[in-house]
Amino acid sequence: MRILLRVVAVVIALAVVVTALMIVQLAVIGSLLAVARSGALGALTIAGWLAILTCGPTAAVQLWRLRRIGLTLTTMLCAIAVAYLLIGLLFLRTAEAPLLPIVEGILVNGLLLGFLLSPSARRACIG
Repeated sequence: MRILLRVVAVVIALAVVVTALMIVQLAVIGSLLAVARSGALGALTIAGWLAILTCGPTAAVQLWRLRRIGLTLTTMLCAIAVAYLLIGLLFLRTAEAPLLPIVEGILVNGLLLGFLLSPSARRACIG
């Protein structure tokens, strides 16, 4: 259990790095403003980025240390991801947007959410 939680901590840390690099890349090529102006999906995307960039580093470090706050923050980030993907799928998806990556994201984050909410994950983390 502890090894799995630490693997999740590494994944969260990688998500922070990838998100930061993607934002920098979008800013360099001039597409960041287009995301901001793209309506509800753009606003939700930017809110998700802010959640990852603000909570992600603490979540990764504290989950690596097997602290309860790391488990809580990581659970919150996974719940945000599921909600973002479900809202996008049900309300904001355009006809040309591929369905499979959205469904895969919902399934992966949903399974991860179930794992993080399990009693054994809570027992593995120190209050």
